[in-house]
Amino acid sequence: MEYLTVKQASKLWGISERRIVNLLNNNRIPGAFKIGRRWNIPKNTSKPIDKRTAYSKEQLDKKVIVIAGINSEIGKELTKILLEKGYYIIGLYQQYSDIDKTLITSDVELRVVDYFNRDTLLNTVRDIHGDIYGFVFMEIYFELEDSLDFDYDKFEDSYRVNVFAANLLVREIVKKMNFESSIVIVNSIEAYRGSFGASAYASAQAAKENLVKTFANVYTEMYGVRFNSVVAGWIGGVMESDDSFNKTSSSIPMKRLGDPYEIADDIYLMLTRHKYTNGSSLISDGGYLAFDEQSKTEDLDSGKFYRILDKFFNETKSGSQMWITSTMMDNEWNEDPAERKFIQSNFDAADRGVKMHRIFIFSSSNIEIYKSNKYIQRYLSSNKIITSFVDIDELRKNHPELIKIINNGWIGIDDYALLVDLPSDGTSRGYVTMNKLEIKRAKQCFEKLKSIAVPLKNIMK
Repeated sequence: MEYLTVKQASKLWGISERRIVNLLNNNRIPGAFKIGRRWNIPKNTSKPIDKRTAYSKEQLDKKVIVIAGINSEIGKELTKILLEKGYYIIGLYQQYSDIDKTLITSDVELRVVDYFNRDTLLNTVRDIHGDIYGFVFMEIYFELEDSLDFDYDKFEDSYRVNVFAANLLVREIVKKMNFESSIVIVNSIEAYRGSFGASAYASAQAAKENLVKTFANVYTEMYGVRFNSVVAGWIGGVMESDDSFNKTSSSIPMKRLGDPYEIADDIYLMLTRHKYTNGSSLISDGGYLAFDEQSKTEDLDSGKFYRILDKFFNETKSGSQMWITSTMMDNEWNEDPAERKFIQSNFDAADRGVKMHRIFIFSSSNIEIYKSNKYIQRYLSSNKIITSFVDIDELRKNHPELIKIINNGWIGIDDYALLVDLPSDGTSRGYVTMNKLEIKRAKQCFEKLKSIAVPLKNIMK
């Protein structure tokens, strides 16, 4: 990107260098930054609108929409829709982030903010003059977490952007609105389902959902402003390189990811239509929340999956029951350090009093291969773990319906959780579900397997 000096910008825009420096110090020039004593101003940045000068008649005739998070994929799509409909937009975006060139138009006023700083947000709202027709908050702060090495600072940062900034902007902007106005807060389905990898983000989304209802209670009567939320599901074009996004398509009844335009269109309709809708949430997720595998994590890579396995095995108390199927996948029963540690945790849990029954499922033609496996031999020598065998060829012939339920194997813990194996493909190793229906189905399958199983030692002679 090419940059201008203060002197070059002064000549280009026809305003004094002193005025430009004042604008820079007040974060009024999008994308500008300072190195030492030198300011760098993006060459393609539009001249800031001078709040001391009246807007043009054309701009005054247009309804003003404020978008916090305009630089997001959904924000850019919403901007296109609003411009086509004749609105004037004030777009807020986080300082130091790159602004998309397509947003730089005569009917889009870009303002750089710091969502982590209360004073800059307050100053930004104070600088907005005239009536505001609509406000959309879609800025997000998302960080994956390590539950075993938790970062409390990032957790608090998530709330500063996702909740505190939203709360402040709504409470200040609503004062500049009237009975025709509308506010839409964009949330995530994580608000309803939670998250194994981003507790701060998920709980912050839930907090915003409650804020929407609270704002409707407090401010609709006071100002006549409507408050609603659009709850987005898994959206493509945002993190397409993240393989978990693409794999999630199978858990969506519509069998595809959402499009940023589709969410933007929902926001537009909630913002400008639905005049009697207030304090409500429009869930736009392709049916994801209605899918019967509720409470399922995303597919986890090996590191995360083994850490969760270790946690479950270490925390399962004496007297609990573990019912396990092993399909002898390539990434099981090998010398991988994580696998060795996991196998040891099995015996530690059994020594602690956990009642464990493991059913090995493989072809009887491979018996000789597995006889030499030292880990299987260790299971055979244990008097605290029940081990059984079911021939997978017989299952395919006589009980094909069970094959689909067993899939790659799983670990059931009482009626509480199911830790499901996935074949290792370099990106995933398994997932965890607490869905009662899925657990019940797996447990019924296990009981059926028990009725046709034989002791493992009988076939390993």
